[in-house]
Amino acid sequence: MFVELKPSERVQDYLKEDKIAVVKFATQTCPPCKMLKPIFERISEEDVMEDILFIAADADEHPQASHYGVASVPTLLFFKGQEVLGQNVGFVPERPLYDFILKLEKGEVN
Repeated sequence: MFVELKPSERVQDYLKEDKIAVVKFATQTCPPCKMLKPIFERISEEDVMEDILFIAADADEHPQASHYGVASVPTLLFFKGQEVLGQNVGFVPERPLYDFILKLEKGEVN
């Protein structure tokens, strides 16, 4: 499932216990963000990712960017339920991102 988070919505409104979620904070003017956008959306549409929530938020407009300490974009936050398992700052190529998310879902990454 893919969600474009509005500034009035909270990330926590979508997080579910024991479910993996990937939150992408990006801006519309950042070149690496523009490169990551289609990759993020394409991965979210894969059948194997159907139980994973993908959330995209504009770091310039969304108040939770500072709450999560987003200082550079793009920033990916990886959740299991309400817990942040990790983050990645900067562009990530499609295959490594895809593989990492699958490992998270299978519990192969702590």
